[in-house]
Amino acid sequence: KMIDVYDAEALIKAYGLIKKKCDAIDKFINNHALYFGSSGAEYGSLDVFNNIIDLMARKNQLINLKIILDTALSRLSDKDKKILFIKINYNIQICEICGILELKERTAFRRIEKAFENLANVINNSKYQQKLEEVMSNETWIQDMKLAIKERRLAYKSKAAECV
Repeated sequence: KMIDVYDAEALIKAYGLIKKKCDAIDKFINNHALYFGSSGAEYGSLDVFNNIIDLMARKNQLINLKIILDTALSRLSDKDKKILFIKINYNIQICEICGILELKERTAFRRIEKAFENLANVINNSKYQQKLEEVMSNETWIQDMKLAIKERRLAYKSKAAECV
């Protein structure tokens, strides 16, 4: 299976959340370790150890995802990087993107779509494509985002077709 534009958009959204998720894992591990330290007899040390190892593996997977995406993003044109940077860092409406980039709405939509297509192509033509798909299959929150994106886009296309 190849990465498509829905995957690319979900990955860009995920990219913006990786730090927050890693920080939450660190906080959970610290709290887990503190709890174990104060009541080790009630809570098995092996359970705590296994939970911490699982969380550290998950954090490592998220960091690898970020590294792969950093590599893919670095291979895009400046035009694509700029639009995806806006998508990653700001949750803004298309009209605001149009204002920032000084584009008409239709041009902005095409530019965003092309940036996602280019990101998907860069990933699909890289040695990281299989690893990325493996990470995505393990992270259900990314899969859920992809489904929501796909449903939203298909509903938009359907609505646009009705207007014609």
